[in-house]
Amino acid sequence: METVNQSDLSNSDASTPLSSSMQNTPQTKTYLKIGEAAEIIGVPASTLRFWEKQFPQIKPMKNKKGDRFYNAKDMEVLKEIYYLSHSKGVRLSQVSKKVKRDDAKITPQAELISQLRNFKEKLLKLKEQLE
Repeated sequence: METVNQSDLSNSDASTPLSSSMQNTPQTKTYLKIGEAAEIIGVPASTLRFWEKQFPQIKPMKNKKGDRFYNAKDMEVLKEIYYLSHSKGVRLSQVSKKVKRDDAKITPQAELISQLRNFKEKLLKLKEQLE
């Protein structure tokens, strides 16, 4: 796991607080490399690169080498894209219209769904620990 130097990043969104969905990473980090993000989402890294081109909502930061680093907001958008495209079977052309990045536009229902998913993850971890 690598620590990201904020001065190496071309996008200066470094003040983004850590969301609860990123607390399930091995070490709680502000930014995840593309491989780590892909593993959490459950898709290959090439899929994340493709989604980045298709969805303007995904804006990973890049260092001078071009390595991508995903923050908590990016991870939420990626999880939503995965959920809609893989679980619900929504076509990618329609997913872009449904996925929101701006936190001010999140509806109470979407916020509740996010909280329930986080709660489910915590329950599954507790279950694994008890077994």
